Amino acid sequence: MSTLQYIHFSIELWGALFCFIAIVVIFINKHFDKKASYLLIALMLNSQLLMIGDALAWYYRGDPSITGYYVVRIANFAAFFFGLFTMPLIAEYITYIIKRRSGVIRVYWSHFEWLLFLIGTIFLVINIFYRFIYTFDETNTYQRLTFGVLPGVIAAIGIFTTLGVVIEYIKYLRTYEKIASIVYLVFPLIAVILQSLLYGVSFTYISIVISTFILFISFEIDNARYSIEKERQHVEDSIRLFNKQIHPHFLFNSLLVIKYLCRKAPDEAAKAVDEFAGYMRNSTDLMNTNDCVPVEQELQLVKHYTYMQKKRFGDNIKYEFDIQDTDFKLPPFTIQTMVENAIEHGIKAKQTKDGLVSVKIYFNDGVHYIVISDNGVGFDTSALSDENDRVHVGINNSAQRLKLMCDGELDIKSEIDVGTTVTIKIFEN
Repeated sequence: MSTLQYIHFSIELWGALFCFIAIVVIFINKHFDKKASYLLIALMLNSQLLMIGDALAWYYRGDPSITGYYVVRIANFAAFFFGLFTMPLIAEYITYIIKRRSGVIRVYWSHFEWLLFLIGTIFLVINIFYRFIYTFDETNTYQRLTFGVLPGVIAAIGIFTTLGVVIEYIKYLRTYEKIASIVYLVFPLIAVILQSLLYGVSFTYISIVISTFILFISFEIDNARYSIEKERQHVEDSIRLFNKQIHPHFLFNSLLVIKYLCRKAPDEAAKAVDEFAGYMRNSTDLMNTNDCVPVEQELQLVKHYTYMQKKRFGDNIKYEFDIQDTDFKLPPFTIQTMVENAIEHGIKAKQTKDGLVSVKIYFNDGVHYIVISDNGVGFDTSALSDENDRVHVGINNSAQRLKLMCDGELDIKSEIDVGTTVTIKIFEN
């Protein structure tokens, strides 16, 4: 191989190795946006295949053997194909980010990129039978023909289109995303222009190596930013949860219950003190964790809480527990918040003497289900979308924490004067 071949071969292989490492890092890390992760993995895999194809094309260039004959033809076709495939993939990735940030329902420009890719692929297939873009001489050396710049022109059109969309929606991108997106597009665009003027050097593919690295760094910065924001939000949520769970009214009412029992039933008072102490201890433990907790630990808190409420309301509220599954974790205070809402905003608001709160936990088809239901007053679930609604803020907070901490889901069904059912789904990893 010539010096130029060695340089290209080395750069392309290092680029392919970096893409492989990036794919592994993205795959094993818990990124907050799975769809963005999958789109970036697809883009990295495409870049890796492109670089491997071009590396093999350079390695076997000028090799007159039968192996060289087949490898240079397959490798060059692959390099062109995956080079064109980069256009719709980067378009899909940036489209998704723009839609997520701006709330725009449709961004159709990615369809145009897919059309360009299809047209370019058709030209490449035609070139296999009727050479007009590139060919190979008797030593299996690549030769550009009359329309050799055609793939570059198609790529340039695609890059210009994507660049224009990025500029239009640039206000929705963060600073490092603006830099990464523009660099990812401008570098290959400059390379395509140089490639059309200077034959013999793979400017385009070398630029993709650099651009892919910058795009990956941008993605990881965004994930790190999200992790920091999540940690800050967790601290704020912990403070809010602490104020909510250990509020003065609950303390005051519990102490009044214990005071009453001390006079009427000392043994029950001692039991109530143990339950109240258990509630306080478990609440404090859960406040100090940044991760999901075993469901059994959460249930201990719920049972301490319902014991104190039963002592307060007597037989006006009954509790049913059907626990069939305890082999999973969930965000702290998830069940407790739902049970508290059922009592405070469901049963008490209805002023019924036959209130019922049930908690059922079971496992089915790879999903852990938690169902909390009550026969309280019920409510209009459209109120959950009202940011000014303070009554059901605990439900919205729990739904967000479920999504962020364990990719769980929360579904509410409620009927006025009939009751409310909360279904929590936590998918098994």
